[in-house]
Amino acid sequence: MRFFANVINAIPTMEWLSLPDEVDQFAEMMKLQLDLRIEGANLEIFQENFADRSTVTFPTPYQEYTTRKVLIEEFAHGLPLPWFLERGAGPYNKELADMGLDAFLHMLLIDNFVHADLHPGNIMVRFYKSKTIDLHELIQILWSRPNNRNGENSRRTPKDDKVTEEALARLRPHKNDAKQWNAELEKLDKEGFRPQLIFIDTGLVTELNDVNRRNFLDLFRAIAEFDGYRAGQLMVERCRQPAAVIDPEIFALKMQHLVLGVKAKTFALGQIKFGDVLHEVMNMVRHHHVRMEGDFVNVVISILLLEGIGRQLDPDMDLFKSAIPILREVGAQRAREALAKGEAGDLKTSGAWLKVWVGLETRNLITASVQQVISLSHPVTNYIFRLRNWLSMMDYLPTSR
Repeated sequence: MRFFANVINAIPTMEWLSLPDEVDQFAEMMKLQLDLRIEGANLEIFQENFADRSTVTFPTPYQEYTTRKVLIEEFAHGLPLPWFLERGAGPYNKELADMGLDAFLHMLLIDNFVHADLHPGNIMVRFYKSKTIDLHELIQILWSRPNNRNGENSRRTPKDDKVTEEALARLRPHKNDAKQWNAELEKLDKEGFRPQLIFIDTGLVTELNDVNRRNFLDLFRAIAEFDGYRAGQLMVERCRQPAAVIDPEIFALKMQHLVLGVKAKTFALGQIKFGDVLHEVMNMVRHHHVRMEGDFVNVVISILLLEGIGRQLDPDMDLFKSAIPILREVGAQRAREALAKGEAGDLKTSGAWLKVWVGLETRNLITASVQQVISLSHPVTNYIFRLRNWLSMMDYLPTSR
């Protein structure tokens, strides 16, 4: 890989993609995989980060039996994601796409601990049986605080391997018959089975350092606000060699033109392939000699990969729509940090994130279908949503420990 990266790097303008640096970073990550105790430790971190999230689960490692060369972990009861990509996921197509994207955005924007090898072979699908809850349980769910990890969490998905295996046993015989496969998925959906993703092979992870994380979040915010010119300026100012950039003003204007093209379809972002947008950005980076950090390129590659998987399941997948709840959490998180430190500048930044969230929420509301509006107009449903949103906003207030 290093040989071919250096060969490509010798082609004029290609050196600005920093391929040798990316290979060097990948080599370091691969070396870490040689010690399987690190993968076990990564699994524990992911389990902690997703302790109160029902979208994704990770196998439990048994660290007391794990050595440098042998990793012992629980058996993952699930089916490979490629089976669903090849045959379809029936009524679960959109749900699976949303869950995968939501999990990735949480890892990227909230946790800063990203599974860096999320190809379809490292993702499995399991099923659990949803249960009917009474009013008392509903109140408990609404009242439970999102960041509460002490004690039981009512939002955690039940992990009943017997029920899961029952659903999987019904699907396995139809893996070569797409019609029967989808028919069985329809039956599982009607019987109340819900899907959940299992992420495995966590040897490769990405963590942005403080500087690169701040740069990435600022860039993400600028794009989410459709401020392409500011995004272009940030990429130039915070790249490795700002002095080497050719025509930085033109680069910023090109970014503005690109983002304005996206904004023109702001109410149909599901029609936009962000992979194509990022590909165009990388071409601009190469022509204007904007040398990006290796871990930033790694994040871009992960986004391309996840979008490719999500589009196979749901062609209308909307990246920004999926980011709405995460952006609210980012704003709350940064507000809490700013209040704890007493830093007005950080508090202002968190306010800007809230502005992004409100803007995307407004777009989402405007594009809601008539059926959605009617369903939300029901007095009971409306009351529950208002109560839940009010409780969520409590996260913005400082708490004493």
